[in-house]
Amino acid sequence: MPMKILAIPTTVGLSKPRSGGQNRFSNLLKVQKKENDVVVLEPEHLWDEQDRAIAEVYTYRDLDLFSRKLSIFRDLNLDFMRKAYAALKHDQIDIIQITHPSGALALKALTLLAGKRIPIVYDAHNIESDFTRQTFADNQYYSKIERLIIPIYVAALERVACKHIFTHITSVSATDAEELRTRYHLHPDRICVVPSGCYLPDQGYGRDKRALKAELGIDAEKTMVFFHGLYSHPPNRAAFDLIEHEIAPRFSASQNVQFVIGGTQVPEFERGNVRSLGFLENIYSISAADIAIVPLTTGGGTKLKIFDYMSVGLPIVTTEKGIEGIEAENYEHAIIVDGTGDEFIDAIRYLIENENERRRIGANARGLAEEKYNWDTIGENLTRIYRDIIERELQPS
Repeated sequence: MPMKILAIPTTVGLSKPRSGGQNRFSNLLKVQKKENDVVVLEPEHLWDEQDRAIAEVYTYRDLDLFSRKLSIFRDLNLDFMRKAYAALKHDQIDIIQITHPSGALALKALTLLAGKRIPIVYDAHNIESDFTRQTFADNQYYSKIERLIIPIYVAALERVACKHIFTHITSVSATDAEELRTRYHLHPDRICVVPSGCYLPDQGYGRDKRALKAELGIDAEKTMVFFHGLYSHPPNRAAFDLIEHEIAPRFSASQNVQFVIGGTQVPEFERGNVRSLGFLENIYSISAADIAIVPLTTGGGTKLKIFDYMSVGLPIVTTEKGIEGIEAENYEHAIIVDGTGDEFIDAIRYLIENENERRRIGANARGLAEEKYNWDTIGENLTRIYRDIIERELQPS
């Protein structure tokens, strides 16, 4: 019998993913919908016409102040509470999936008000308190009071929700799961790993890279080294700057190497041997690249860009932080180095000079994605986890 799942995102919509968190949320729902009924409650400003093709959708108005969306204050949002209560009362919800600690207190109160024992599962894309602290630290877009108050508020919310509200927590990696378990003294049965993943596209895979480069306006004779990400995310922003100012200058024009970057909010430009494509309408255009690099030194969770690269068979040079939480072997599925210094540069040079190694490591990476990180397999496992949670919740106390 199908489950009825109420899924609640925070700052991401349902369709047209533009970030790793949104990609995970959208794809998990798509695979769960194959066997279950899915209801989504999302902020109305994130609603898109295509959302209806994925799920039944309720929308609510985010609180706002001085043109700021106060998404993390859902526990104080009366419209959120009203719409959530309507869904709980009328849609026979079996389980709630939430992507952020905000709203957890309100949802718990609403389930009690509705007289229903509905488990609340937190799908943690990262350690939210750490992510918020990194996002707000020294970020001049936010006021001083925002930089002070919001990280403290989110940390407190996460602590209370993890310890007392969430029935279960799914984490993207064993590292994050252990951190949450240790930080909040959680019983091991209350948390498990549900990795992120990818689909294995035929589009672009196996096509002549010269033709693909031509479609992007890239010189077909050059070795294309690629990185992409959400520009506003501080770890990604640091990586973009690192590529332009420290990594790319180590490769002279005579080496026939073109560094190419892109992603959501990334400005278009061409400077030296670095070219920015801006937003990528078709993510599988990354198949044009010869090498992918992930020079990340901070950030939590697993990096979905790694799965993007694996899915199209790109050889990857990455820091340990960049591939954290993914079961990849060094020089088999990727080249993994300690930092972004000389060792990182040498690894890029190694792949530039060894085409056979590029093909071998890239093929191994795609094989790993197919074996362990396919969204369909992940979705089937998550459905089993949810059924077990519901069964335990319905047992007499």
